Amino acid sequence: MAKRDKLTQRQKRQVAKTQRKRLNKQSQAEELGDLSAPMEGLLVSRYGEQADVLALKDHQKFRCYLRQNLGAPVPGDKVRFRLDPNQQGVVETIHERHSVLQRPSPHQGLKPVVANIDKVFVVIAPLPDFSALLLDRYLVAIRDAEIPVHIIANKWDLSEEFNNQQIEAQLQTYQQLGYPVTFVSTKNGKGIDELATIAKDISSVLVGQSGVGKSSIINRLFPSQHSKVDLVSSNSRLGQHTTTASQLFLFDSDELQHEGFIIDSPGIREFGLWHMDSHTVANGFVEFDPHIGGCKFRDCKHVNEPGCAIINAVKTGEISESRWLSYCKIIANEETNN
Repeated sequence: MAKRDKLTQRQKRQVAKTQRKRLNKQSQAEELGDLSAPMEGLLVSRYGEQADVLALKDHQKFRCYLRQNLGAPVPGDKVRFRLDPNQQGVVETIHERHSVLQRPSPHQGLKPVVANIDKVFVVIAPLPDFSALLLDRYLVAIRDAEIPVHIIANKWDLSEEFNNQQIEAQLQTYQQLGYPVTFVSTKNGKGIDELATIAKDISSVLVGQSGVGKSSIINRLFPSQHSKVDLVSSNSRLGQHTTTASQLFLFDSDELQHEGFIIDSPGIREFGLWHMDSHTVANGFVEFDPHIGGCKFRDCKHVNEPGCAIINAVKTGEISESRWLSYCKIIANEETNN
């Protein structure tokens, strides 16, 4: 059953009218020279045509309106903004990004999720049930974005669930491929200090399935934040959506211009890659690298073609069969969606 809109059409028109009035006042203030000098900031979270921006000079947070034609501002963006006499801000410029993680949207094409990230932490857990296929989808997208990745296995206290799903054994495949894995428990604190040490001086984002405990990790790393968390449904074993908008959390630092942060992103149950062809998906599997280009046919999709170097590597054990099957499922699903 589809969710009903929280606002009626009349209420939506009233909200839009109020926003237009505020924007008009800011335009008048700028014309009268009432806006402050430009300031540098960090976009913390976005809410439609507004965003929370952290001033880099003193870490004050301001609610700002977004000028048109800015593109798609996202958490992690470095921006330039001004304030009116009422301390309402307006974002005028987005600085060039050094990295951006994107995902396809059915109506918006490729949609940026976060920007200026040094590392992506992919969070997995035994509850909701671990999905190697979803993990592989993330790894493909992150490699395409050329951002380093780190796997966090949360809820380590649920040892019986880990054993039943053979998660630790499955993760060994990823560790052998060079993906670092950290086991944590937000219940007893295992691995949290190690994670904090890795993350405190870099810009990063937590991504993963709904219910794996991203917000609980944030609460452990930033005890004063008290992010909302929900239990995983005992019937469906699926997570509940508690984080509805990406939110940036800043580590304490004496260096105001060089702080580390983590962005908590909304959980998803599927990560589409339908914007990628089979060659791009194949490039997302690191173990395929030595064999790509060695197939008999140039347009080989590495599924059932004769003379395929990837399939031969699976037969000889150089590539794990589980990862190759994951690749086949991904391209079969994306070809169906296209």
